[in-house]
Amino acid sequence: MVDKARAKEYLRIDEEDEDNFIEMCIEFSKEEIENSTGVTFDSGGESKTYEMAQLIIITDRYENRGSQDLAFKVNNMLSCLYTKLRYGDYSVESK
Repeated sequence: MVDKARAKEYLRIDEEDEDNFIEMCIEFSKEEIENSTGVTFDSGGESKTYEMAQLIIITDRYENRGSQDLAFKVNNMLSCLYTKLRYGDYSVESK
């Protein structure tokens, strides 16, 4: 799973001003993945696929936080990750 430190590293953020918003984005990413795939954090959260999906969602919400448009735009990478999560076996770490 992506934690605040990992998200900030990925987003290249050093200051603490946005920590609360980043934490909200992390929680939102988990909800979004579950709503879109049916995969819960408990069943897929330790996979690299889940982590990458989280980072894409967190980045989208962070970069578009001032936008009134809260819908995701088509993102082929995220769609592929959702498919992999939906049909993958995450009882053990990915191969």
